[in-house]
Amino acid sequence: MTDILLIAGPEGHDAELVASAAAYQPHHVTVLIEADDPMWAHSDAPTAQARRDRLATLLTATALATGAGVVGMVGDSSQLQVQGFDAIVGSRTLLTAA
Repeated sequence: MTDILLIAGPEGHDAELVASAAAYQPHHVTVLIEADDPMWAHSDAPTAQARRDRLATLLTATALATGAGVVGMVGDSSQLQVQGFDAIVGSRTLLTAA
């Protein structure tokens, strides 16, 4: 079973992230949008709404591309325990590989 963490940093690389996730043929994907916004789920602010929309788009695209079970959140990657993931895919990885 492959369990990956997909870390979405700045916008503009989401399609590449989804394609990279699909290459792992995962069974489970956790999508994280990196942002310091504790009210992202409840706020009516335009930035919070944009994050929710982006997360929904990423979740849908990842589920369709991988067939995996997908969950998502907005927060700080340093707060996550990454030991349980088989792979971590992120914007930084794509930027340094390019």
